[in-house]
Amino acid sequence: MSQGQKLHVNILSPEFQIDPHPFLKRLREEDPVYWSEETRHWLLTRYEDVQTGLRDAARFSSQSSETFVVREEFMQHLRPIITHFSMWAVMKDNPEHKRLRGLINQAFRPENLKDIQLRARQTAEWLIDQVQDKGEMDFVNDYAYALPALLFSVEILGMDRADLPTFKKWSVDLAHATGRIDNLEIMLKGQEALLGMTDYITRAIQSRIDQPREDFISFLVKAWREENKLTMEEVVAQMVLLLAGGHTTTQNVISTGLLAIFKHPEQVARLRKNPEINRQAAEEIYRYTSPAQAPTRIAACDIELGGKLIKKGQGVMPMVVSANRDASVFERADELLLDREKNPHLGFGSGNHVCPGAFLARMEIPIAFEVLFRRLPGIRPKSNHEDWNMNLSFRGLSTFPVVWS
Repeated sequence: MSQGQKLHVNILSPEFQIDPHPFLKRLREEDPVYWSEETRHWLLTRYEDVQTGLRDAARFSSQSSETFVVREEFMQHLRPIITHFSMWAVMKDNPEHKRLRGLINQAFRPENLKDIQLRARQTAEWLIDQVQDKGEMDFVNDYAYALPALLFSVEILGMDRADLPTFKKWSVDLAHATGRIDNLEIMLKGQEALLGMTDYITRAIQSRIDQPREDFISFLVKAWREENKLTMEEVVAQMVLLLAGGHTTTQNVISTGLLAIFKHPEQVARLRKNPEINRQAAEEIYRYTSPAQAPTRIAACDIELGGKLIKKGQGVMPMVVSANRDASVFERADELLLDREKNPHLGFGSGNHVCPGAFLARMEIPIAFEVLFRRLPGIRPKSNHEDWNMNLSFRGLSTFPVVWS
């Protein structure tokens, strides 16, 4: 770039999706509050500003379900998905957020999580049993996706295991719809997936009304009918949020975390010698991978930040993926240091919208890597090719072939 030329970063470009960090570093250094023409959002890239965007609900509203539709001509085609998203707790401010979040919190009550650590370990061991003699697997599908999906969707929520392949397709299509906001075809495919998921969950809820079981959906139905604080549509929407988002980020942090470990030979050697991953190491993997890249907010008033004026009603993206590599906060920020001590990362969010399932991810990640490196100490990538999913919202790998001997 020649001197005096204005910095331009297209966060929807393939180059950014494959490796956003060089672009984000330049934004942090040269234009930390940056207007993105492609997304019609202000990008916040420095740690302090990102934290402000996540925590300051009075100025940065979460009621931003329409801001992800970046082209006016898309609106008429996407009303069902916009209406549905507007009912998600993550798209609400208090007191509505608190009302809806109460239902989501029910999923993580102690009675729903009995022996969950043991069940997570048993699930991970079983998944390795299925592939150990083959000498290879697609790490994304066979392990990184399967572990949180089986644990959360089946063990906690009570979904039928046979339905997981269908739900995986729906979840992928829905995640792409939130991450490919410039592509109407992909967004319509996500809307179709949403409608299928909504119909499935509505039928599941109705079946628990008719014949209660000992599972979370039945517990949820009981609480919902007794308290009568939500409509049926709101209950279904929170269930979609849990099922679609409950394992997507954990899948991505496990798969991209393994790729990151392979790129740091000293960490591979450490894990082959001692496969135990403690809480400290799990937090570092989450910081380094930052699977939930860019939540959205909307300016509730005019805001002056970083020498820029963010006008009321404009969309804002606090770029968590950038904040977690800010060298003013993290020493050797671009390195994966499993023994990192100071690590105030924002990977699980901050403020009212901190991830309700954070403790579950913090439990799953150490188990996932400990079982993997203990059972398959010779695991390595099959090739140098990296198959990124080109998703702005949820950065991850579509496939990741690995082998061992």
